[in-house]
Amino acid sequence: MSRIENQRRLFLELLEELRPHWRKDPGLPKHLTAWLADHRAGSRDRRLYRELAYTTWRILPWIEDATPETVVGRVARHAQRTDDTSAFIDQFASDSAEPPHSPNSLLPDWLESQNRDIFEPVQRDALLSRAPLWIRLQTTNHDAVAAEFTEHGIPFEPSKSVDGAWKIPAQTKITQTQAYQNGLYEVQDIGSQALLLSLPSPLAGNWLDACAGAGGKTLQLAGKLLPTGGTVTAYDVRRSALRELGNRQKRAKLSNITIDPSPTGHFDGVLVDAPCTGSGTWRRSPHLKWTTTTDGISRAHERQLLILAKFAHRVKIGGLLVYATCSLCREENEKVVESFRQSHPAFRPEPLRHPVSNDTLADGQLTLLPADLDSDAYFLAAFRRT
Repeated sequence: MSRIENQRRLFLELLEELRPHWRKDPGLPKHLTAWLADHRAGSRDRRLYRELAYTTWRILPWIEDATPETVVGRVARHAQRTDDTSAFIDQFASDSAEPPHSPNSLLPDWLESQNRDIFEPVQRDALLSRAPLWIRLQTTNHDAVAAEFTEHGIPFEPSKSVDGAWKIPAQTKITQTQAYQNGLYEVQDIGSQALLLSLPSPLAGNWLDACAGAGGKTLQLAGKLLPTGGTVTAYDVRRSALRELGNRQKRAKLSNITIDPSPTGHFDGVLVDAPCTGSGTWRRSPHLKWTTTTDGISRAHERQLLILAKFAHRVKIGGLLVYATCSLCREENEKVVESFRQSHPAFRPEPLRHPVSNDTLADGQLTLLPADLDSDAYFLAAFRRT
């Protein structure tokens, strides 16, 4: 059997391994990782099967009940062409394997009740495509980063809307450069970068990042506060994430971040980047389209409201409370804001600036959809405690 035919055989074997999980388990990529380990796949084959698996999840309704031949043809046709996938695509991609339904069928049925705007063709097509890789520069010396990228043949495209955001080819080994090791940039989606840039400026005072995670926004917030002498206290229930934040802080050389597993006191600003269903990240995690349920969305709403109310008490009078998600769902976004304001009348909407149009958002709420910045989808709301 030729190498390419063996890859086809193993891909179909992989699909049968994943099939029982792909509408049930949000941890589906772990099954892929385990299969790759069991088969001792080399680096090129790992990249091939990973791309084929993620393409399968992107177009699942188009292949779920198809014959093996049609599955291979459709997946090969929609897979991203790279050095690792080109031979498979050239061998098996089939023009006759056209999808049986419209692109709307690649989104779950419940989504329209949560977000109709995403079904506008330009937004829908962006959501169904792969997200690019974005970095955020942590230095004013952009030329130094550009020089190393040019030396290593790494293409980059600075954003016209978000200063310091550069788009890089997705397959780039971006963490292996000297500029990365020296803390001159971090990997961070441009939409995530844009959220903090929409807040009133300049930011100042002592802030609490209440759901810091591995710290993408923590680092950005600390950088924005540094010129005014402000600080960030980072907290998260996941200790492993905070350890990763500590490593990133050292690389970024930011001295105004304190990682605190039990923060106390009140703050000039509190950022609640709340846990959510992650529907805004479907470009990177397409398997979540098929494991997210309306019950899960409702549970997320209740949890988010509890977290927001809990940390609202940490905001000083006159301080700023910021709520963010990477969700497309109105129930996790506007509905949480509406419920929170009904029970916390002292918190008034704080106007935001739209990062693309530059318009003032008087209601203090910002929605970023994928086509706006070629990013994941995000929601942001800001409140001033009176």
